[in-house]
Amino acid sequence: MLNISYTISPRLKEHLTKIETLRKQILLTPIPPAKELKLRWEATFNRIYACVKLGDNPLKKQEMLKLLTEIAHRRMESDQQEVVKFKSALDYISQNWLGADTAVNASGLIELSRIIGSGRLRVPQAGLQHLLNYLQARPENPIIQAGIIFIEIEKMQLFEEKNKLISCIASLVFLYKHGYDFRGFVAYETEWIEDSNSFRDNHDRALASVSLTLWLEYFAGCILRQAETIAQMIEKPKAATLDLRKSFWELNERQKSILSFLDAPQATITNRQIRKHFKTSQITASRDLAKLINLGFLFSHGKGRSVYYTKI
Repeated sequence: MLNISYTISPRLKEHLTKIETLRKQILLTPIPPAKELKLRWEATFNRIYACVKLGDNPLKKQEMLKLLTEIAHRRMESDQQEVVKFKSALDYISQNWLGADTAVNASGLIELSRIIGSGRLRVPQAGLQHLLNYLQARPENPIIQAGIIFIEIEKMQLFEEKNKLISCIASLVFLYKHGYDFRGFVAYETEWIEDSNSFRDNHDRALASVSLTLWLEYFAGCILRQAETIAQMIEKPKAATLDLRKSFWELNERQKSILSFLDAPQATITNRQIRKHFKTSQITASRDLAKLINLGFLFSHGKGRSVYYTKI
């Protein structure tokens, strides 16, 4: 039986109200495409860095940045694989859960945990489903749902490995499902790395307590501060925070043509089609596709020779 309690305290209510105002502001503000791409990419990278660091990944920020901006990778060590797999999990959420009208179920989280790790549960699948049913039994603010699922997966140690990473991913499923992705600009997890003492105090208290009110206040507060920062950046642009070469953002004419082709509804493309249409090599086509994936323009589907690509 679940033993979870919380109250919508005045502080939590105030946070949620302010977040909703900022969310609407961020969603409705016109942003040039190039700036939107950079904001989203930097948020994605910062989220990956923060979450895998919480999972004790030893790679440095610049090492992760290089890993996620290279077109081709050599054989990767386990720490490097963890970073790339977490990025794949984020892509999966964007593709399958953004604005989804289906309930979050155990099978969906297990699939995400397979992308990150083994996907094996320590408890019967019904135990995870029971937690998800509890969270979705009545209408609740998605931020509260996300905060609860994060701490409860860790508290209950539902998976055999990588529970902290799965907690991060599960939280995002609830946020993205209800449209709380903030256009992909907000990476509230960076708050946890930047003030690790505050995160540790609130996190450990939540693990040891039945009441999650203080944790939810902290969780919502992190989202609020990030939303405030993004709103300010949109209003008053500042220099990029990541040290990326200018060419990383530039597309050649062939890459632009690939994106134009995929503008059509339900359009897909394969490496072979690119080679045939542009009279180019397999290596060149692979590099084009890898760059478009790295920049966040494309999703890949399938494995091996059956891989095809769609526009995000």
